[in-house]
Amino acid sequence: MAKVRLGYGHVTLGQPLPFELVDAHGRVLLKHGYIIRDEDQLGRLIERGVFFDRVVDEEKQQVQAVEKTSVFSCVCELADAFAGLLDKEKPDYGGVPAIAENIQMLCEKDSDAALACILLRKKGRYALRHSFHAAVLTELLLKRLQHPVEDRRYAVAGALTMNMCMLELQDALYHQNVPLTLEQKRAIVTHPLTAAAVLREQGIAHPVWLKVVELHHEMIDGSGYARKLLKNDLCIESETVSLADRFCAMVSEREYRRGLPPGAAVKDLLGRQAATITPELADAFRKEVGCYPPGSVVTLVNSEMGVVVKRLLNPMQPLVRSLRAASGVRYPDPPKRATSKQAFAIKEELDADAAKDFDLVLLWQQMAQDVMDEG
Repeated sequence: MAKVRLGYGHVTLGQPLPFELVDAHGRVLLKHGYIIRDEDQLGRLIERGVFFDRVVDEEKQQVQAVEKTSVFSCVCELADAFAGLLDKEKPDYGGVPAIAENIQMLCEKDSDAALACILLRKKGRYALRHSFHAAVLTELLLKRLQHPVEDRRYAVAGALTMNMCMLELQDALYHQNVPLTLEQKRAIVTHPLTAAAVLREQGIAHPVWLKVVELHHEMIDGSGYARKLLKNDLCIESETVSLADRFCAMVSEREYRRGLPPGAAVKDLLGRQAATITPELADAFRKEVGCYPPGSVVTLVNSEMGVVVKRLLNPMQPLVRSLRAASGVRYPDPPKRATSKQAFAIKEELDADAAKDFDLVLLWQQMAQDVMDEG
């Protein structure tokens, strides 16, 4: 509640006051409901300097702020908070479930914006943003499979901490364009078991969390590691994290190469790697991620460049907001393009860096309200 000095725009002549008017010392001059009938009286009050408590206005502003909040921005901020927990000498593993719960909340509010962060958010240490992105996709996939909320939360916690014992190595490999050393290979193969052991030492006991960390590199066909287990020894949570881990790694850049276009990554996982993915999970992945997941940067048939912002019924025809016209001029207010229309059909995928200089936060504001207003 804040004191606001009365101005001409705050009241309507002939209408009851929606607040009390007080002087500088808080003494009531006019009560709630009093009617100011002429402009001279209003002018004298304004000149004198009277005030009111803006209770109703502030509540409206808070509601409007929530409505306009970009989930894309919130997910990016949450990723920074997660990095703050683990990127220190003594990581705070106890704070991870709260991060996982917030991921669930944001995915519930706008799953398209949350998914877009995987492709568009490039800030911070690669090792930490990779785990965070895999955690977001884990939540979305398990939710599509109608998995229980609590089990999803701890699967997400597992994704967030799956690489906790090889963060430095993961960052090093981000820059390394030569074959792995024997020591690096050993560290990669053993890190799931090592991480699970460290979590137990830290008092983490939730079975789903520990299983996910321990089994996230095992495959249903026995081709994974560290113990080459088969499907019957695995759980859907660890299988989901494994798939999310692989997809996020494939679409992420390295210092020496660009990431795969998301459509190509999906095709590889559901084609060449199909034997490593349970059919029900593969189906959920196909439906959740699709050919052009939110965050995909594309060019349209009309030569506009834009970003996929929302999945629609046809996975080949998502909603796009165009960032740049065919002439190369930026749109100040990116228009929506229904790619089901011939003029706005997707022509090709581009590298995510093509959109790096644009303000992407605004693309997902109030999408639920205006999605039908398609260009």
